[in-house]
Amino acid sequence: MTLSRQAQDEEMTRIRKDNRRDLLGVDVTTWGATLELQSENDLGRWVYGVDYYRDDVDSYGHHFKADGSAGQSDAQGPVADDAAYDLLGVYVQDTMAVAGEAMELTPGLRYTYAALDADKVLDPVSGEVTSRSDDWDSVVASLRALAPLGEARRHAVYAGVSQGFRAPNLSDLTRLDAARSTEIETPVEELDPERFVSAELGARCQGQSASAEVAAYYTWIEDMIVRAPTGRTVDELQEVTKKNAGDGYVQGVELTLSYQLASDWHARLMTCWMGGEVDAYPTSDPAQVRDYVSRLMPLTGQFVLRWQPAGAAYWAEAVVDVAEKADRLSADDERDTQRIPPGGTPGYSVLALRGGFTVMDYLQLTVALENITDEDYRIHGSGVNEPGRNLVVQADWTF
Repeated sequence: MTLSRQAQDEEMTRIRKDNRRDLLGVDVTTWGATLELQSENDLGRWVYGVDYYRDDVDSYGHHFKADGSAGQSDAQGPVADDAAYDLLGVYVQDTMAVAGEAMELTPGLRYTYAALDADKVLDPVSGEVTSRSDDWDSVVASLRALAPLGEARRHAVYAGVSQGFRAPNLSDLTRLDAARSTEIETPVEELDPERFVSAELGARCQGQSASAEVAAYYTWIEDMIVRAPTGRTVDELQEVTKKNAGDGYVQGVELTLSYQLASDWHARLMTCWMGGEVDAYPTSDPAQVRDYVSRLMPLTGQFVLRWQPAGAAYWAEAVVDVAEKADRLSADDERDTQRIPPGGTPGYSVLALRGGFTVMDYLQLTVALENITDEDYRIHGSGVNEPGRNLVVQADWTF
């Protein structure tokens, strides 16, 4: 059982070119309770439980004149004021052996209930303040199969299919805040939940000195929630709002290879590729257009070469992270020039060296020199450049 309380305060100050000042903020208190139980019987190993979270939200927007005196105060800040969001889940999963342990099946079932209650929602055009409440629920299922191969069971193939459900949240329905570079997102009256069906297929092999794992997945998307321009201007920014765009997909492949080069040397290569498209509204025209999924991850890989003598208390490794140029951009990405450069986010390769030493059973020291070449790069869509050359010294003491 876990009981939790988390508090988050966020505030933004915007200074306009005529020295007017806007102060926008949101305070969120999240209460949570989860209970997970496990048991075994003739039907397998069962995991079941319940989880509940509630967000209590206060949101504000204050405006000050150029001389610093108080101006207008809005009925809400970035999201609705005096709002609450409840999320309840009940789930059960069973892992069972089939055909004399020749296969392992894991079926699962989950019920989700979500409810939104917002007392103060502002229409920035009319100035009208309204309230909004809604609720959604769904039952989703999953099934996964794992088949070990060979007498030593060092190899395996697996497959699975699962459903997904995401109810609209406070940000989807009541956001009144800057969105992308020159856009402001405004509240929307109604949205349907997003629904997904995902399928995966994979295999892994473990040899004496080498191992490999490959997995492929495909996700069908229904009623995905996306931003869409309205054609209006609000406070000198282009207005966008949320819509259920329609159908789409995400697909990908992941590959991991490991090889013991010698008794002291080990190499590992990981790479992943992703693609996806979804129906969207790139302009204020109500017609849907098939477009890339926003912020689609480019082809990415990592290579690790590790040296650690057998039985030694010390180790060292070199790590290279590589990503190709991210130029498969949606219409939203192309407008978001503050986060994504025109034409896409440049590719990069970053080198790091790490080493560690076990001083005693309960004390370990680690030193890492990251981004040795001082590469100027960013993760696609993040809008923030990663650190340059960086030295990290770490001590782990366990007791």
